[in-house]
Amino acid sequence: MDGFFIKQEEIGLRCITPADEETFLRWHNDPEMREKIGGVFPFDRNTFQKICYSYGEQQPADIWFAISREDELVGIAGLHNLKYIQRNAEIAIFIGNETYRHRGIGRNVVNLIVEYAFGTLALHRLYALVYSDNIPALYFLSKCQWEQEGILKDAFYWNYHFRDVVIWSKINHID
Repeated sequence: MDGFFIKQEEIGLRCITPADEETFLRWHNDPEMREKIGGVFPFDRNTFQKICYSYGEQQPADIWFAISREDELVGIAGLHNLKYIQRNAEIAIFIGNETYRHRGIGRNVVNLIVEYAFGTLALHRLYALVYSDNIPALYFLSKCQWEQEGILKDAFYWNYHFRDVVIWSKINHID
């Protein structure tokens, strides 16, 4: 297995490649998944290709990761809205392959992203925005020892109603 940003045992974060297109688009365009992750618009092939070819940019606003177990794509993650001067970014993760959900892989992935963001990118703060009714995600971040900072009331609009968003964070206290 080559081309990883970071790897731990059998789980690694690598670039998204053209070979991931079909699976990536299927996961990102699934209405149930989009409702959980806040993906208002479906992705098309052009958007996917922009992601694939964005890795050469200097200081990109978004870094997308393919979550791989051995050579199998099991999910997608990212650091989004990167602010290099403020040293913070939003984290996003989902395990698209249902076989690998609820097996501890998500926690490993979050730890890898934190290690990469705080170590390689020298970020100071990571944050996650989670719908208040996404109980599994709220529980997950709590279990990963992230801190709940607050609630944005009626912050996101989806399927004809407003939803509250819970803000979670992880601060690098060592930098």
